Amino acid sequence: MRQCASAFGRLPRVGSLSRASLPKAVARCLKHRTSLSGYRTRSRLWWVTQPASTATTTVQLVAWARKEGRWGEQLERWAGLLAESVEADQTTAGLTDELINSWDRLSFLYELTQVAGRHGGADEMLRDVVQLLAQVVSSQDVFLVAAQPEGLACVTASGRPLPLPEVLAACVAGAPRPLSLGELRGILDRAGSPLAKAGDLLLAPLQAGGGHYGVIGLIDPPGQHFNSNDAYLLASVAEQVSSLIDAARAHEARLESERLEHELAIAAELQASLLPVALPSLPGFELAAHLQAARRVGGDLYDVVRLESGGTMLLLADVAGKGMPAALLTALVHALFVSECTHRRDPALLLEDINGLIFGDLDRAETFVTAAVVRLETEPPRFCYASAGHVDVALWRDWPDNLEFLPATGLPLGVEPGVGYQSREMPLEQGDVLLLYSDGITEAKDETGKMLSMQGLSDIIYAAHPAAARDQVEAILQGLEAHRGDLPLEDDVALLLVRCLPRVTQPILVKPFVIRSEVQAVGRLLGLVREVCATPGGYGSPPGREFADDFALALSEIVVNQVQHAYRGRAGRIHGRLTLGMGSLAADLYDDGVVFRRREAKGASVDTADPPDRGYGLLLARGLLDRCDYHRLTNRNHWRLVKRRKENQA
Repeated sequence: MRQCASAFGRLPRVGSLSRASLPKAVARCLKHRTSLSGYRTRSRLWWVTQPASTATTTVQLVAWARKEGRWGEQLERWAGLLAESVEADQTTAGLTDELINSWDRLSFLYELTQVAGRHGGADEMLRDVVQLLAQVVSSQDVFLVAAQPEGLACVTASGRPLPLPEVLAACVAGAPRPLSLGELRGILDRAGSPLAKAGDLLLAPLQAGGGHYGVIGLIDPPGQHFNSNDAYLLASVAEQVSSLIDAARAHEARLESERLEHELAIAAELQASLLPVALPSLPGFELAAHLQAARRVGGDLYDVVRLESGGTMLLLADVAGKGMPAALLTALVHALFVSECTHRRDPALLLEDINGLIFGDLDRAETFVTAAVVRLETEPPRFCYASAGHVDVALWRDWPDNLEFLPATGLPLGVEPGVGYQSREMPLEQGDVLLLYSDGITEAKDETGKMLSMQGLSDIIYAAHPAAARDQVEAILQGLEAHRGDLPLEDDVALLLVRCLPRVTQPILVKPFVIRSEVQAVGRLLGLVREVCATPGGYGSPPGREFADDFALALSEIVVNQVQHAYRGRAGRIHGRLTLGMGSLAADLYDDGVVFRRREAKGASVDTADPPDRGYGLLLARGLLDRCDYHRLTNRNHWRLVKRRKENQA
């Protein structure tokens, strides 16, 4: 064994051993002169023993190595050949060609397992495989054809081109074993392949993970033929190479994923750097904004720029697309907006300038940008806007409680060169709200595919006034979440809200909310009532825990009534707001369910300290509140709940 390992040894851990260092099972086989095949120890070594006799003595052979793939079976085969050689009274120095050949093939299979660790790419690995195989088989050429994303990769040991490689790959797809020329000659003849006239051909399919990777094969000149040992070796090689290709592709996929992740991280940092660090404080106005990408990086953008000449410019833009390309175009739009708005006060002229500067880039990228630009003035409060194909700007008029949608005034950026835009200037009154948003809000879908739509956004805005700007933005996001349910965000979401501050005669706290029409969502409102009642800030002394709990109980009864009767178990949303003033706490609830039918139990009374389980929800609520009114509006139900503090009750 030591001489063999020295002469042909490319396989590690082969040599002489003392009996004391052998595993017990191996030592037992040597003692009783029996054979052992494929014994694995805890150290994961693969052992083979083979007794052999000569005319003068009995020789016992031991082989061991780490079994990787199928080459452990070659180790057993090699040990058997060595035993036969010894029994024929051949010395180690005079090993037969078959024994040497078997050892070389065993070493080749071991080296094949190391190929993947030497190369990160599949192309270099395939070249190494055919060169290694050419060293241990007697053939005219060795070739390998593997499917790659860009097409078939074909490698030969000789460097000569392989005729019709796609035919060879196709004719062995799904074959359970290597196929010879005799089995393939008809197919090759019909395809016109010159390999049909070769001396012999041996092909084995490359397949792993349920997929067909290609073919590996041997070519012999006329008059020569491959034997069963060649077929056995090629099958072993094909199995090992398939695993190597699997590993190489997984490695390349990991590298590509890491590259994309790195690009997305850069793009996300770039996008975050474009947003204002803080929104400016404007006399008589309140601003709030939100941006959320559907994926790690999106194409939505907002910005606010104070002008030295007076006024403030607002931008909300949406680049068609996602990922790094959209992030780069977003950065370009932002840079042009900041640079051009310093000398262009008219939003329409500003959009015309940006379109002229960016049209070439958008045309090459085959994309476009929608954008809404607003110039905000404080004295007197007013705004001027222009829109490049963007979704309608929402304008809430606090008096007389009216929502208006302002349409686009021109085409999206990048659609046509030299396109013109129009500006519209409008006054703002106290309590009015101007909302810029992206279509990721109105086009968000629920489980049935229904979009939130402008009507859904209108319902949220209607219920959210006259809350602070940041609370109105939060209510819109709650409404979006309630509409989507468990579905992921499909498009980016951007919001920029401007509220013209009202004249305050008495301090009030308004907290809007949106919940799904589910009984489980009621718990959120109970916590919100307690939070509002405990809020400091000039709304009078805190109402107290008992007051808050009574109001929360009444509120929950009405909301459960909306869920069970207005929506009757179907999906929907309940919009509302809590209003805390000096003398009372009120709740306004809205739903677009069916009309509520009054069913009052005459003469019935309810003990609020020990209410019944069910059936008396409306009576219970009215017993806890000072007002519990229902109104049917044009297209929705409205509940108004009021509870006065004791010191304010007449």
